Amino acid sequence: MIKFVLKLMTKLMAIALFLGIFSSSTTFAVTSELKEAFKDQVYADPETHKRLPLYQYGYNDREHSLAENVKTIGVVYGLTWFFYPIVQPKVFHGAGGVKEYQHNLGKLVFDQDEPFWNDFVHPLSGSQLYLLYRANGYDRLSAFEMTFVSSALFELTVEIFTEPASVQDLYQTPVLGTVLGYGIENASMYLLNSGNTIGKIIGHALNPATLFPFYEGRTFIIPKYNEEDKGAMIRMEMSY
Repeated sequence: MIKFVLKLMTKLMAIALFLGIFSSSTTFAVTSELKEAFKDQVYADPETHKRLPLYQYGYNDREHSLAENVKTIGVVYGLTWFFYPIVQPKVFHGAGGVKEYQHNLGKLVFDQDEPFWNDFVHPLSGSQLYLLYRANGYDRLSAFEMTFVSSALFELTVEIFTEPASVQDLYQTPVLGTVLGYGIENASMYLLNSGNTIGKIIGHALNPATLFPFYEGRTFIIPKYNEEDKGAMIRMEMSY
């Protein structure tokens, strides 16, 4: 089971990476330019002499065009077709395949899976899909809707290589996934903005979508100390 979860998380990370490649984000270029331009500026509080955080993490909700929605859904859907046989190798070893696909197509059942799958694995995968869409600028409701569509496409047209579509999975993955994702979102933002290195590592581990170029909510903070009036100001640049 642990091995499967690791494979699942690897698949989700790969999806995030591919979305980053297809995204028009210029985070890396912008950040590099800003660091170079302000490399001589003060990065410590002039009173406490403590290092100030370089980034502020959050979410930048914005409108998305229909074309952008279709493109994003298409990338995620295409990658599930690519990675599912890797996560489920039995598809190519007799216990599945084209005949099983034809047999399961159009069926909808109440599965008898163990609670581990329905109550943990599916909500976990749904939460990471939700966070992936949140990182791509979707508000909470839109992220839930996109998660629902992606989950339904996978359940109805991909997973049927090995088993019929499941009623529980159709709602538990997006609904419980969004609830779990909302909790992870808040916890990870708190940790990422804590200024604590261990907290940031845990925050990124909980919410890996924040590591990729398509993440639109990272703000680059540039502290600048004013020698004349002994004051300080902060300039912020949105990295998206």
